[in-house]
Order: sequence, then C-alpha cells, then structure tokens
Amino acid sequence: MKRFISALAALFFLVVIPGCNLLSKNEDTSSPDESHSGTSETTKKRTSGAFTLAYNSQDSLNPYKVKTAINLELCSLLYDGLTKIDIDMMPINILAASVESPDPLTLIAELQPNAKFSDGSKITSDEVVSSYLLARTSGYKVLLSNIKSAQPDGNRKIVFKLKTPDPNAAACLSFPVIKNGTSSKPIGSGRYIFDDEESPVLRANPHHSAKPANKTIRLIDIPNDEAMIYALASGSLSYYYTDLSGGVIPKTSGANINVPLNSLVFIGVNSKKTALSKKEVRLALSLSINRENICASAFAGRARAALTPFNPGWASAAEIKGLESKENINAAVAQLELAGYNNKNTADAVPKLELLVSKENSFRIASADLLKAQFEKTGFRISIKKLAHSEIIKKLKSGDFDLYIGEIKLPVNMSLHPFLTSGGSASYGIKTTGGASKAYNKYLSGEMTLQEFTDVFSKDIPFIPLCWRFGMASYNRALTGVSATDSDVYYGIENWIFN
Repeated sequence: MKRFISALAALFFLVVIPGCNLLSKNEDTSSPDESHSGTSETTKKRTSGAFTLAYNSQDSLNPYKVKTAINLELCSLLYDGLTKIDIDMMPINILAASVESPDPLTLIAELQPNAKFSDGSKITSDEVVSSYLLARTSGYKVLLSNIKSAQPDGNRKIVFKLKTPDPNAAACLSFPVIKNGTSSKPIGSGRYIFDDEESPVLRANPHHSAKPANKTIRLIDIPNDEAMIYALASGSLSYYYTDLSGGVIPKTSGANINVPLNSLVFIGVNSKKTALSKKEVRLALSLSINRENICASAFAGRARAALTPFNPGWASAAEIKGLESKENINAAVAQLELAGYNNKNTADAVPKLELLVSKENSFRIASADLLKAQFEKTGFRISIKKLAHSEIIKKLKSGDFDLYIGEIKLPVNMSLHPFLTSGGSASYGIKTTGGASKAYNKYLSGEMTLQEFTDVFSKDIPFIPLCWRFGMASYNRALTGVSATDSDVYYGIENWIFN
C-alpha cells in the first residue's frame, strides 16, 4: 500500500484510523530492544554499491503539492525553512539569522546575509512571504493556523503577526522556502538538489553550509512499503522509515532504531456524562493506569509513557513533573470515594463505562484490553467496543460515548489547542472552558509557567495521556551514524557514512 498523506497528515490530526499492515498477525515482528533484526550471514554481508533512498516518480517533489509520505520525507533534504526542528524538538535558526518577538503577537525573522537557493541566487524576504502564502493553503495550513499575516520589511526581514500569543511560535517558521516562479520544478535551499536528467539522484547543494559525506545519493522508484522492505533486504535500498501508524511492526533485515514521534496516544473522556464530569473520577481513571506496562506490552516497547500532555523529548518539558508512570490503586479508590463512589464491591456504586477503540489497530486493541483490567482493579466496570473509524467518529460527534482511545500528532509548536479549544480535532467531550483550558491560555500569554499549567492539568484531567509512540528506521549495516526525528527522518544525513 502506498503511503499517502492527507493535509500533511502529519501536522495535526486525530488518529483513530487504521494504517496498512505490512505483516499478517501470525508473522513474527522485530524486537524493539534489538539494534538488529535476525538475518542470515549472507544478508549481513550484502550491501548496495551506492547509498540509495526510495522515492515515488509519479508524485511531485514540490512540498506544497506532494501527495505521498515518501516524497514528503525527501523534501526535508531539498528545502530549508527559516527554522528547523532539532533532535530536542526545539526550533533552531537555518535560513533565519535571528527570530525575535518584540511583543506576544509579533515575530520578526531576519534572513542570513548569505542565504542562497541551490542555484546560487539570494533568498529574499519576498520569497519567504510567497512561500508562506503557498504553505497556508497546503498541508501546512494547520501549522500556520495561528499566524495571521506575513509581510516583508526590506530584503531580509519578515514580520509575522499572530492571532493569539504562542511562546513556541518560532517552530512554525519551519515551512519550506522555495524560489518564486519555480513551482513546476521547485528550487530550494536544502542540503541536496534533485537531478533526474539521467537516472534520478540527489546531489549535494554546493551553496549549503552542510558538507555531506555522501555527495550523491541514488534514488530508486519503489511503489510501496512491502517493496521497500524487500529492497532493503536485497541491498538495493539503504534506508527505510515507517511511523508504525498501522499498529504492526514490520519484519526487516537491516539494523533498526526507534524514532521518537510527537504522536500522543490518549484516552478521550466525555466530561458531559454525569460520572465523568467529576474531576475525581477522571483522576481515578488516570491513577489506575500502568503506563509502563502499556508501553512494554501493548506497544511492544515502541512507545514511552506520557506523564504530561507534552512530549518528554521536547527540551522545554524535559524537567516538567506530572502524572505517574505506574498505577496507584489506593489513591485511585480514594478519588472515587471523594466523588461519592465509596464501595467498589457494590455494582451500583461504581461507574460503568464503555471504552471505544479502533478495530483496525492492534496497538490500541491491546491497550484497551490492558486498560480494562487496570481500571477494574480500582472498581470501574468497563466494556470495550471495537468499531471502524467512521463509526467512532459518528459517536464522538454525537456525544454518544464515555471513553475512547485516540492518537494525535501534535504540531511542532506543541499546541494543545486541538484538545482545549472548542471545535478542536480532539476536543470531543472536553469542557473547553474548564480549568485546564483557562490555565493553558494563561501559559500561552506568559501568566503561568509550563509547570504551573501542568499542575492544573494533572488535577483537572480533561483527557488522559497514555504514551508517546515511536516510529522505526531500518537501514543497511553499511551505514553508520544514522539518526532520525519526527520532523526529519533523514536528520543529520550529511554525517551518515556509507561504507
């Protein structure tokens, strides 16, 4: 199955949808704790004669027209933004020499004095603004949804106006900048240039500050994930990435690494239901959960516990304290008692709740089974309902649900607006005028610290964070120095060595 993207699927969406399974349920999967999958000695010795990546010849490499995930991933090599998201999920300046915020609703970016496109022409503020206008009508529109306008100020400065305060807005300036008038065959300023005059290749951009160890990367047209896995095993492909959104871990022949994603798996809670309207009941649910067990068992180690609504890999949240990684049944029962449920052994005295889960995703189905057992230790009565994506959406929109397991890929500015804003893509059942929402707005405006907001969130529990998923990168053992991030699956490729 081709890996297609919709509205840059990836920037911002509620995931209760199935992905494509690469293996049948009866096949073995690779262990997340291994750096190598099991292979024969013949496979270990097999290497390609050239560093080779996959692409789709039928799709565009214009970042604002691309339809497939594989070509979107390649775009990170061809184009730079004013900023880039680094390995700590923080924005760093790339085309921008500086990004300043003179007031809460303004960002001023100044271009590097020597910023050039790959053809050697200078990058101007007009071209950044033109790229912004393209980006906001493309799959990047959600990333830029809080930017009201962009205006050039001379040749090197761009003034961005925000709709609402956002202390992390510089991350949103990572949209690709392309040269005006080159839409059919865009010219960017990234680490590589696409060249298809003979056979398709990526060539190192001579005007880029990075000096890649691999001056030329061969591209091979591979139509789907199954073919990529086979090509990796045969040695004709050097690198393969999957975000594992389908809920199945592919069996690969290369070395592999976990790739931390900004994809939060959570329990959505309908606070409009009588029992769940009480924050003590929501907190009792959270206290009942062994997140470490869910990560290790339901996600086969391809996830890490979510103890706050912020990614633990985000440097700004690295020291933030929130929820517990293991269950605390005594504390959970105490919260139920505070809510008026004081006898967990009496059926009529404990909440009876239904948990919705996508029937197509094995990770979430396994999570639902574990959660049922964990909740019942506290005294909840839980039934699991496995439904198709369309059926779950109908129930969420109608408000006909108690709990559901969802997943959302948060944007690079770590915005919680999808949860805490009315009409947000993950706001089903959440009281968006509640304590957590009010505290979040105070954090955005600078009236609260991130820790102070998290303290309020941890008591209000408008939704229940479970875990942050990992993707997987598998690669030829001839490659060394491989790293990858959610924003750039070829992160640091200029330092990868292909022996």
